[in-house]
Order: sequence, then C-alpha cells, then structure tokens
Amino acid sequence: MDELYRSYLNFLRSMCRGLESLTDLNVKKLAAVQADDLMVLNELLNQEQAQALNFRGLEQNRDKLLAQLGLVGVPLSRVPDHFPSAMQAEARQAVEELRDRYAAYQRASGKTRKLLELNLHEVEGIIVQLGGPPADAPGGPGYGREPEISAPPPSMKTDFRA
Repeated sequence: MDELYRSYLNFLRSMCRGLESLTDLNVKKLAAVQADDLMVLNELLNQEQAQALNFRGLEQNRDKLLAQLGLVGVPLSRVPDHFPSAMQAEARQAVEELRDRYAAYQRASGKTRKLLELNLHEVEGIIVQLGGPPADAPGGPGYGREPEISAPPPSMKTDFRA
C-alpha cells in the first residue's frame, strides 16, 4: 500500500513540474506578445497544447490512484490526512508545493491573458477603423453559420428496410 502512496506523491511532483513548465511558457508568451512576435507566440501555443495533453494523462493517473487509495471526492488539502503517519509530512509538503506552483501559474497566465485581450481589442478597433464590421456584428466575411438542424442530402440517405 505504501507503493500507492509513493505513486501519488510522484503524481503530485509531476503536476508541480508541469505547472512550472506552463508558468515558464506563460512568461515567454508574455514576452512574445510584448515584442509582437507572432511566430514565437504560435510556437509557444503549440507547446502549451502539448502540455495540456500531458495534463490529461496525469489526470487519468490521478483518478486511478485516488480510486485505489479510496480517496475519491477527498479535497486535495485533506489528502495528506489519509496518508500513513510516516508519510503525512511529505504529503503536506508536496500538496503545498503544488498549490504554490498553481498560484504562480495563475499569476503568470493572468498577466499574459490580459495583455493578449488588450491586443485583440486593439486589432478589432483597427479593423473597424479600416471599414470592417465590428466584432459583435452579425455575419461577416468567411463561412456563414450552418443551420442548427440540417438533414443530409437525399443522395446520402439510406433505406435500411432493403
């Protein structure tokens, strides 16, 4: 059973490393936005998507571990209380580090998001000044919205009674 608790601690450490990586990516994204470097920003967004896939894998691992440990529905802050007494201090430290990393990630991503939103509003304003439609205007160039419910064309319908 100690092996499962060790696996959960390893999971928490993996989450910390992932959040640290995402925080670094957000700092780099902020610099790319400030420098108006769309190529670098695009590459960083691709890296961020890869990290998101990694987090999905970690989430599946977490769900499996929590079920095996009988901790489904237990808040993260209470998980260390369910560890063996010899491992509780280590578990509390891992949970605290994860919370700190998450707070740092939120701060970095918040700054980046605000600057990106500001730049997008600026671009929308320039488009309107150049004669384009406002962002909230219906329609516009490109593909139109498809109707909510559309039947397939007759050539794609199949008679299952045959």
